[in-house]
Amino acid sequence: MSALQSQVIQSLDGLSEDNLRFLLDLIQRFMKPSKSEAVSNNMADQTGIRKIGIFEHENLYDKDYDMDEHNEEIAKLFGVCE
Repeated sequence: MSALQSQVIQSLDGLSEDNLRFLLDLIQRFMKPSKSEAVSNNMADQTGIRKIGIFEHENLYDKDYDMDEHNEEIAKLFGVCE
């Protein structure tokens, strides 16, 4: 066990059950990916596409829809190109 791990464990000593539950929840939500996220991240590496946020596991548009079809028009609207 590294010195940093030891420090973390020592800092947990004396915390209430509620605080420990809260910390565990934070770790599980934000620091350790779930098995499905790990699989999703692995698939993202293979395809180069990774959904993020609350829609990570949802299909929001038809798989045949070209997302980049209107990029030039959008760029013109924002003055990126002429």
